[in-house]
Amino acid sequence: MPSVDPFVQLDDDASSDWTDPGRAGIDRAGIGLLAAGHFVIDASVGAVSVMLPVFTAAFALSDLAASMILGASLLASSAIQPLFGLLADRRASPEFLWGGVLAGAVGLGVSGLAAGYLGILACIVGSGLGIAAFHPEAARVANRMSAGRPATGLAWFMVGGNAGFAAGPLLAALAIPWLGARATLVFLVPGIAVSALLLARRRRLSVAVPVRSAGTPRPDRASLWSIGLLLASTSMRTWTQFCLLALVPLMLVDDRGFSEQGAGFAIVAFSGAGAVGTIAGAAVADRFGGRRMLLWTMPLVTPLLLLFLAGDGPLSIVALAAAGFVLMASFSVTVAMGQEMLPGRLALAAGLMIGFGAVGSAPPGLALFGAIADAAGRDTALWAIACLPLLGAALAALLPDRPHGATVAG
Repeated sequence: MPSVDPFVQLDDDASSDWTDPGRAGIDRAGIGLLAAGHFVIDASVGAVSVMLPVFTAAFALSDLAASMILGASLLASSAIQPLFGLLADRRASPEFLWGGVLAGAVGLGVSGLAAGYLGILACIVGSGLGIAAFHPEAARVANRMSAGRPATGLAWFMVGGNAGFAAGPLLAALAIPWLGARATLVFLVPGIAVSALLLARRRRLSVAVPVRSAGTPRPDRASLWSIGLLLASTSMRTWTQFCLLALVPLMLVDDRGFSEQGAGFAIVAFSGAGAVGTIAGAAVADRFGGRRMLLWTMPLVTPLLLLFLAGDGPLSIVALAAAGFVLMASFSVTVAMGQEMLPGRLALAAGLMIGFGAVGSAPPGLALFGAIADAAGRDTALWAIACLPLLGAALAALLPDRPHGATVAG
């Protein structure tokens, strides 16, 4: 998933004085290489949910066991990012780029060959470690290649991840009818190809680590309270997103008679609409403010999900896609809000909102609603999941109109 290096607040002078001979402006080719790696990395994450019905059928898994395959992927790819970030902060680490892409794709690719549930989990965890290695270094390098325009450079970098997260389910869905559980093998092709490209261009992507600032101000208690509320609200969005990715394919196959490929296409619609919603939501928030945008959009997700659950046929899938669009409209917005709350620690704020809020908070939700699905039925779990955005909106309503510590009103 997209990530920003949270462990260093770059010294302003070091950041502005850093130059690379021959790069007068944004290094679009270099960022394009990083975006290609980001595409493969996030495609590997996006494909996991589409493979769940296949793994469930092959090994007679419970909903909890199936949900924890996705949970293992998310936990491995987020929880260990701080370690890789600390290492990348000390020296340029281009091996995290090509090696991360290779491990991410190979781990997913060989999961389809696993002989049992524990084998699948081991492969998925290996893939997650590659994903964790890639994100901090790639985001750091993208920032340094942006020629003083980090928002623009990181935006292009994130486009690769958003596109990959939507394309991964599509690629898996197209391959499942031909290969079954071995559909994961198709991810070896782009993974090895892009990893080889990054390895060949490793010198270009070896960007020096600038001097760190030692005087970054510490956030006050009000700022910490505000960002804690924002993280809690964002976590409700994350629980909704990933619990739907885990349970909806199973429901479509088992309860509505969809083929595994058809369920995969439904996930493509949900994830693809979410990627578009991320871009649209940023424009809305720029005009009306992040808090107001959260309060407007989060409550709209619930009726759309209820329409999906109560309906059937194409209209229900349209409602699912619309829910994805509205749900993910606040993705980049919550990152910007976090930065407003911690203006002296912009990278730390981005790391908290992306690494924890948008990814790392998912496994507890997956475990909880997977257990509910096993105990009370999948429908009960999904109807409860549909209410999570309302809780997220209630938490957002407690946020201050103007973030503590912000220099500009949100």
